[in-house]
Amino acid sequence: MPRPGPRRAERLDKYAGKDRLFVSRDGTPLRGNTLYQAFVRARKQVGLDDLTFHDLRHTGQTLAAQTGATLADLMKRLGHSSMAAARRYLHAVDGRDREIAKALSELAAHGDIARLPRHITTRG
Repeated sequence: MPRPGPRRAERLDKYAGKDRLFVSRDGTPLRGNTLYQAFVRARKQVGLDDLTFHDLRHTGQTLAAQTGATLADLMKRLGHSSMAAARRYLHAVDGRDREIAKALSELAAHGDIARLPRHITTRG
């Protein structure tokens, strides 16, 4: 995981707790559904009243899959114990068959991995 930039690191040092990202002003764990209430207010302000916390989780996993996360990576990120649960996020890579086939054809034609586009030859 990349290290946060200086400004973000300063904000985390100032506002986040040591064991939890979201804490109260005095550094203690948030009480009850404080975080959820803040989330509801924020989504209302931006006009996304139907957005759920689970939608954020799904989006994060989908983006991870698009960056090349493996099934094992996805399972670990969300604590899934079965491949079936993690597989639902792999829809993000559906449709990449054409891109993969083209890259394989280029590799076969040139016989040199160095000639492939960088995004094909590197992970993440």
